[in-house]
Amino acid sequence: MVSERLEYIYSIKPKKSLGQHYLRDKSVLKRIVDSLNLTGKEVVLEIGSGHGELTFFLAQKSKEVWAVEIDLPSVYLLKERLKDFDNVNIIHGDILEFRSDCFFDLIVGNIPYYITGILIGSLSERWNYKKAVFTLQREVGKRLTAQPGTKEYGVLTLAVWYNHRVKILFDIPKECFYPVPKVDSVVVELDRVENREVNKSFFMKVVKSAFSSRRKMLKNVLLDLGLEREKVIEILQTLGIDPRRRGETLSLEEFLSLSRRIYEVTLSG
Repeated sequence: MVSERLEYIYSIKPKKSLGQHYLRDKSVLKRIVDSLNLTGKEVVLEIGSGHGELTFFLAQKSKEVWAVEIDLPSVYLLKERLKDFDNVNIIHGDILEFRSDCFFDLIVGNIPYYITGILIGSLSERWNYKKAVFTLQREVGKRLTAQPGTKEYGVLTLAVWYNHRVKILFDIPKECFYPVPKVDSVVVELDRVENREVNKSFFMKVVKSAFSSRRKMLKNVLLDLGLEREKVIEILQTLGIDPRRRGETLSLEEFLSLSRRIYEVTLSG
């Protein structure tokens, strides 16, 4: 692990503007690594490598690690800390702009709150991978595992569910981070799911329409899709969905069926 001397040399201080909170608890880091079930054959993308606390372990247990870090002083520190590992690619850049044709067996990272929605919601469109394991604010973890009808269930939930099976692995108390954040965190596992029968962009169009006004009935909010009310009611009834239901009560399977049927109707004119 990197000494405090190196951190002093590079004047590494957590930047509030980047949402930097470093996980320093070694027992938690080990628990995260253990949950990854690494075999030594994996190619791993790490989002926001920070000071390399997790990167150090990943380098020992993976075939190759791509460590992306936006903070330049931290990049210098990473290069010094990991100089003995020839399987680590340290990249200075914004993860939201990082592109690669590489296939990643695993994506990991402690995701800053300010980019969580856009990053997690579009994860499957950004890279090819098998699984992702992220440390997120507990509030976000609840949204990703929310059930229909709850206040946490929404557009982000379904955007992630479209391509993943999601589960919370364990909680992390806020005291395990430096500086200490205001909220606790969770480690969330996202297993990639492929071959949905409906295009994701169209699926999300239907989802966003259904959630455009949470208190309105489906027969009213789905009119945003350009269909006549009678046609909307007909589609819903054909699928066994009460037109008076609200979008927040529909399951993933119901949204997939609804999106597929609306797409077929619009395609046929």
